[in-house]
Amino acid sequence: MKNDTRFIFIVLKERNGEYEYLHRSVHELSNSKRATAEQCVQSYLKGFYGGDAEAGDGGYYFFNGEIFVEESSWSFINEEVFHVLKQYL
Repeated sequence: MKNDTRFIFIVLKERNGEYEYLHRSVHELSNSKRATAEQCVQSYLKGFYGGDAEAGDGGYYFFNGEIFVEESSWSFINEEVFHVLKQYL
């Protein structure tokens, strides 16, 4: 099935010591290609804490390995859902 939307919903999972968090966000892409969406997810993931990310174990370590962030899931969403979620995330 062909995708015709340029909007995605991303869920990242963070491990910080004994604690785990889910971070949700929505993004608008330049086109509706899956490769563009995957690149957006990886870029967002790598820059989540703003710098010095060390790749490993399918995600990124920050602050000398104290925090680990990985992709939990992502999906295409329609424009209407994007605008609703954008107000709350």
